[in-house]
Amino acid sequence: MCELVALCLQLAAGIVLPAWIVERDERSLGERQLARAWPPASFWCAVVTFGPISVPIHYWRTRRSAKGLGIGLAWALCVALFQAGLGRLLGG
Repeated sequence: MCELVALCLQLAAGIVLPAWIVERDERSLGERQLARAWPPASFWCAVVTFGPISVPIHYWRTRRSAKGLGIGLAWALCVALFQAGLGRLLGG
């Protein structure tokens, strides 16, 4: 039963954390960058379907630079490490 709880929490973290990161970033974007961001329906499809992978895609779409991609990859790594730590903490 504990493994099921760990799995559910990891899945939830894989959706909630990327959504929080992207929404937080969108608040700081300029008008031009915000125009390249996902519309709300596409945003939720991307976050739910791809989880942490959606974060570097968002940064690449909005920044169109290697620096933006690097920031997105760093955030995605943070989410993946959090998920792994949560799994170890709760699942064994």
